[in-house]
Amino acid sequence: MYLGEKDFRKEMYRILMSLKIQGLSSMNLWEAPQLAWQSISITDVGGSFLVDCVILLRFVEIQSTMKKAINVIKMRGSNHDKRLREYEIDGTGVHVMSAFTNYQGIMSGSPTKVAQDRFVDVLGSVTKKS
Repeated sequence: MYLGEKDFRKEMYRILMSLKIQGLSSMNLWEAPQLAWQSISITDVGGSFLVDCVILLRFVEIQSTMKKAINVIKMRGSNHDKRLREYEIDGTGVHVMSAFTNYQGIMSGSPTKVAQDRFVDVLGSVTKKS
């Protein structure tokens, strides 16, 4: 069924408020196309203001390997961890691992090691040659 943007937001609000009134929590999934050179778009119909928490799941390339990244974009009333972290999903559930602390520029699609780690890599390669 197709709903226009204005009607979609009203319907989304109606459903979410109905669940809240019943004391139920909901998890709503929204697929938003992302390209490396675009800014993050939560929803293309402006629905993020209706929810208390927004979690971003995306793929990132680190050293020519695709990794899964998770980030809490918004959590009302919380001073949450804002770092991008690696995650895995397996038969036992979702496992959130350490943050990508050794890299910068991950969200832009051009991750590079932070200066300190590049220095350690260069120093290590020089010591191996000696």
